[in-house]
Amino acid sequence: MWTEVRIIIINKRIPGGPQTILGPAGCGPDVAILEADAGATIVTLDERDDRLPLLLDSLKPYDKDWSERRRDRFTEEELESARLLVMRYVFPDGRIFTGPRMGTTYDMSHACKRCGAGARQTSALIIEGEHLALLEDRRAAATCYNDMLVDEKLAAALAQSGATGLELRGVFAAFENRGHFQLPWRQLCATHTLPPMSPRTTGIELSQPCPCGRGCFARLDKAPTRLAYRASDVADIRDVNVTWEWYGYSKFNGDVHDAVLPYPLFLVTPKVFRIFRDAGVTGFDWIPIHVVDE
Repeated sequence: MWTEVRIIIINKRIPGGPQTILGPAGCGPDVAILEADAGATIVTLDERDDRLPLLLDSLKPYDKDWSERRRDRFTEEELESARLLVMRYVFPDGRIFTGPRMGTTYDMSHACKRCGAGARQTSALIIEGEHLALLEDRRAAATCYNDMLVDEKLAAALAQSGATGLELRGVFAAFENRGHFQLPWRQLCATHTLPPMSPRTTGIELSQPCPCGRGCFARLDKAPTRLAYRASDVADIRDVNVTWEWYGYSKFNGDVHDAVLPYPLFLVTPKVFRIFRDAGVTGFDWIPIHVVDE
């Protein structure tokens, strides 16, 4: 495992341009890429690289003119030997809108009355029809609410594998004044929820503290996501699981039809990872959990 640090610099906000900072720090084209359309320069370094502290020190005077993101990177052997993997979509092409405001229905009888954590989906998934282009040339993707989508061929491979804890639902696209159309995609759903994560988890915070203690959590950019679970908590896992904690922004006043609901993270075994890998799926980060004694 190694930790990747990605620095995003807003070019026009650096007097003389980003090269005035990159040059003295020794960051050349081997680690710095100009994104002309975005007006930014992206620098990617190993956390152990001697150039990183030089670059960060040079950027201190510019405060909000740059951002920092850290994430762990793993070898194939580390992914294969993991107890569970966080399945994280990175939205390479944009976000697919869905949720209750698109017509997907939910049972809220056991959900938090304040944040909506624990809502149970009761219908097929309905997505915004105008976002269908984001599925083109992909085998799998995720919506803005972390609903996992797979094409029919990949869905069949998952079902035939005997993967446990897996439920597949239909997916429909909604078009204004044209109704709903079923798509050749399936929603990957989990039937098993893990216990609360260990306090030794890092890279996670409560963005909107709720009395239920279950939502709404958020991943930190400046710290890698490292979910920790006690050995007893992962003794009865399935191949497809979701976290007890729910993540993201919440807006819920009792009417689910116009709610913005948080969502759980997907935790899968290497068996599921291999099926996605062998299908040539891209756009996902796979992050091993940490199993701890306490």
